[in-house]
Amino acid sequence: MVHRRPNRLHRLPMVAIVAGTVLLPFTGCQTTKDAPTVLLLDQGDHDFEWGRYESAAEHYRSVLDREPGDDLALEGYGRCMLALGNPEAAAESLSLAVARRPGDRELLVLLAESEFESGRLDEAFDLVRTWALDNNDAVTWYKLADFGRRSNDPDTAKDSILRAIEIDPAGSASYYILAAEIDMDLLQNTTSALRRLRQAYGLEPDNQLIADRIRAYGEIPGPTLVLPPGP
Repeated sequence: MVHRRPNRLHRLPMVAIVAGTVLLPFTGCQTTKDAPTVLLLDQGDHDFEWGRYESAAEHYRSVLDREPGDDLALEGYGRCMLALGNPEAAAESLSLAVARRPGDRELLVLLAESEFESGRLDEAFDLVRTWALDNNDAVTWYKLADFGRRSNDPDTAKDSILRAIEIDPAGSASYYILAAEIDMDLLQNTTSALRRLRQAYGLEPDNQLIADRIRAYGEIPGPTLVLPPGP
């Protein structure tokens, strides 16, 4: 999964834009290693948004060559490496970014994903489990459940997704979709899987994926099929 983030055009001083003292990166000009850091970062964000991950990585790398501790460039470079299938390099860069922004949950989840894809499962599990326990956080419990499902660990997967749902029962249909996948793929419990899909459908009745999965169980999506959220 490619994680996206907004570009940083707002960081350019308005007077510089109006006066034409800088060239914006989205007008077709080519930035160089001598360009201001903010332009390199914005060009990297722009290329990343359009799926040009190698080009984006070059821009972030140019920033890091001059400012090795720039947390935004470390984050951007890590995202690019993850998108390019190099999770080891992603983990190295993202770990430095997390050290500079220790309270950033999204960064930590990205680092955990990089560790997981690198085969360092214990490190990945520990990162999200510690955050989830310390912050009573549904998102990181959800991520831990995802790791459990992908590593064929039904106990961790089931316990973690239940915790996510208990903390934030109406937070996201994704919690119930994952719970259904765990029930079906790891526990072979079709009754519970359908119940979770009905709960997901109640939160997102226009979600075609949920509707299609319900139909696969022989049910017809509609208002009478909805179940309230909750464990």
